[in-house]
Amino acid sequence: MKWASYHNHTTFSDGAEAPRDFLAFAEAAGVGHLGFADHYYKASPEATTAPDWALQLDAVEIYFDTIAELKATAPATLEIVTGLEFDWLDHSAAWLAPVAADPRLDYTIGSVHFVGSDSIDLTRTYWEKLSTDEINAVTRRYWKTVCEMVSSQCFDIAGHLDLVKKFDFYPTEDMSDVIAETLDAIADTHMTVELNTAGWRKDCRACYPTEAILRECLRRDIPVTLSSDAHQAHLVAADFDRGADLLARVGYTHIAQFRQRERFLVPLVR
Repeated sequence: MKWASYHNHTTFSDGAEAPRDFLAFAEAAGVGHLGFADHYYKASPEATTAPDWALQLDAVEIYFDTIAELKATAPATLEIVTGLEFDWLDHSAAWLAPVAADPRLDYTIGSVHFVGSDSIDLTRTYWEKLSTDEINAVTRRYWKTVCEMVSSQCFDIAGHLDLVKKFDFYPTEDMSDVIAETLDAIADTHMTVELNTAGWRKDCRACYPTEAILRECLRRDIPVTLSSDAHQAHLVAADFDRGADLLARVGYTHIAQFRQRERFLVPLVR
């Protein structure tokens, strides 16, 4: 099976290499469908700049043009698709939706990195300063925020669904109710969940989301895709074999791919 790898970051945001630098690594790793999803962050409708780790707002056209050129010149064995990873902020649907609807996008990823104004995946220090009750509160609000992002119906893929565990801090309260609410919303809005292998490289040493959540996704007939969240080209398909084995063990037989905002399923062949 040729892999599809959609969650990749380049020098347009916080990646280490340019889009073209991914091609050789993708082909060597058996990737047949290569997508780029640099961070799109816009703090407000009036914002004209973005943080240095995100796609600059005045560079969006250059981004699209660069990927389009790559599509036209890539080897016939490698299909290039265009995406963005949208950083969801509270009540941001109004100004993210028009960009997410751009017809040049083959797919969109919606992700939550902020709970309120706090970045929950930037440093371990943030979590070390929290009390047990605060960890519970942040985790619950994180899932509520993900549910709001899903309910906006702006995006195709829910990115690194349980990213809140990245630094290996876990709530002491049961979060099954808010997780179930989020998964129900994903099923209702026909989104796809990514099995993001980057978590295996983080403090939590666990993929996003957990096997238990993946089983709940399957029970709701939520499609999945594989991603490595690569910020370096050589990680374009990192741990895909391990991820595919996990999906097969859970019971998935097909995996989702995208082209021109259309989702289609291909057999998960191991």
